[in-house]
Amino acid sequence: MQQKHHPALSSYRFKRAKTDGLIEVLNEGSYVMAEYSERTGVVKWQRVVLAAQKEKIEKWLGEHYPVQG
Repeated sequence: MQQKHHPALSSYRFKRAKTDGLIEVLNEGSYVMAEYSERTGVVKWQRVVLAAQKEKIEKWLGEHYPVQG
């Protein structure tokens, strides 16, 4: 089952990291752009992304990977 992404997210992939509870945000070149913690809901950005895209990515992560409190 493939997840449909918002058009602004179509160039990004989301995958579970080897570290428990972390989701990696990867761009088309497979660079890690950010890491999202399912434990805290915090996104740690590692590369520059447009603010509008950041907002959409953070919202999408929160909806698809709710905090496992």
